[in-house]
Amino acid sequence: MSKFRKLFTYSLIPISLIVLIACLGRGHNLRTTSSEVVKTNEGAMAVDRSPASTYVEGVESLTIGNYFDITNDNSKEDTDGFIQEGAWFQDELRGSGGSISRYSVDPTAQSIYLTDQLGDSTYCIWLYRVTSPDATESAFVDIFDGTEQIGVASVNMSLPTDRKGWYPLGEFTFTNEQEAKVIVYKGIEDLKKLRADEVRFSRLEENEDCQGRKYVNVNKEAVIFAKGMDEKSFTSNDGYREYGDWQESNLKGYQESTVRMSEDEYAYAIYSFIPKKRNYCIDIYRVTTIGGLSNAKVTVFQEDIEIFSRLINYNMKSGKGGWYPLGKQSVEPDTMVSVILERDPLDIGILLSDAVRIYECN
Repeated sequence: MSKFRKLFTYSLIPISLIVLIACLGRGHNLRTTSSEVVKTNEGAMAVDRSPASTYVEGVESLTIGNYFDITNDNSKEDTDGFIQEGAWFQDELRGSGGSISRYSVDPTAQSIYLTDQLGDSTYCIWLYRVTSPDATESAFVDIFDGTEQIGVASVNMSLPTDRKGWYPLGEFTFTNEQEAKVIVYKGIEDLKKLRADEVRFSRLEENEDCQGRKYVNVNKEAVIFAKGMDEKSFTSNDGYREYGDWQESNLKGYQESTVRMSEDEYAYAIYSFIPKKRNYCIDIYRVTTIGGLSNAKVTVFQEDIEIFSRLINYNMKSGKGGWYPLGKQSVEPDTMVSVILERDPLDIGILLSDAVRIYECN
């Protein structure tokens, strides 16, 4: 189901400038990772000559970046897999964990982060974003699995300095024995500073993304509330995800929650849960207002299989809302179920999202 994934935005006095540039110009050899077969699919019949399938799990977490401090004789080195091209300068602004950070105004400058330790796993890639008003508004990021480009991003670094921190670039799946590469650079006509610090690869478990766990476990009952992603931690409520442009409305929903709204024609919201039993009733909390969608589309999937769909009218005066039943659904236990809320392509109005209730019923 395609909608489940959207790809994903002071220099020191240069007393040792020549030494610094020389240090920053060197690359590092990547550590060699031995392959380990952790899962084998053997044929049940002796005549099956197909090769065994292999899956190699990557490291749980890996951070690559700049640590070498030209002002500290006992400084540790930059990590393996970190390369900077062009002219870079050490900055007074600190990076992750209080480490040094660097900047460049060289139009050819790049920071490159390399590793061969990711196996066949899926990772959230985080960039530690050192921010300042004089930094670029569009740092470009290219992500590669071997020679194949699998992601692009644009990151705004031109923010107050207190906005620094880990910034998610998205979720990406890699291939064992291929070199993963993240390249950070800016436009050649961009005169502002490009900043560099660390990149972190965090391995994801099934049904996780950069925002956390994508589902809630449901035994007897649960309510999933719509809540926007936290702008500092970039985490979201378990079980709720938004895609497209969303904002808070002035409307109140279930238990006086703040209703989320979107006028983005491509926006949608997903409520997800993993059932522990077979039969559940599902309700969606409908908040009505003049100007809401007349045909909000609600679809229930278990994995990629559609099990229910309905158009719901939100375009009524306030006070006509409440729990709207989506009926009793028979589901497979321990397999994720998702309720997708979106607009019908022919409808015009505001998409409103508040809550979904799941409870055991016979």
